[in-house]
Amino acid sequence: GGVGKTTIASLLYGKISHQFDACCLIDEVSKIFKYDGPIGVQKQILHQTLGEEHNQIYNLYRGTNLIQSRLCHLKALLVLDNVDHNEQLEKLAVTPKLLAAGSRIVIVCRDAHILKEYGVDALYKVQPLNQTNSLQLFCRKAFKCNNIMSDTYKELTYDILNIASGLPLAL
Repeated sequence: GGVGKTTIASLLYGKISHQFDACCLIDEVSKIFKYDGPIGVQKQILHQTLGEEHNQIYNLYRGTNLIQSRLCHLKALLVLDNVDHNEQLEKLAVTPKLLAAGSRIVIVCRDAHILKEYGVDALYKVQPLNQTNSLQLFCRKAFKCNNIMSDTYKELTYDILNIASGLPLAL
């Protein structure tokens, strides 16, 4: 963790969501599953995409039918963040086939195997920052500028960069 998957997904959502008729960004899918199960995620999808509460969802079948019937005519963008088990995607039962043409489902997870098992079309692996970008990010946060402010901090700065290994969250 800490490479910036959630940040990139959030930025992508902000940049392209205007191109869709219905959008949702579900943070922490794994936590919602833990406390509310897949029905909780289905309710979130319907609430965010349609702006409606759906308390009449009592089982997965009803939730899937509601999502399909309400979103099948809308070009939708669904961003599911922090998916940590393949079963979460399977139980959620929301696939591109259920949505209108041009719809997109973006799934953020740490384990590429989960995505492959689910049959994801395209996979984007976020890479750690290179040394130059790591230095720039660290200096912006630590020194409020784009470079090391004094030679006193130079060695310490590079030690920190080596420990962080290009992970933005660590910087």
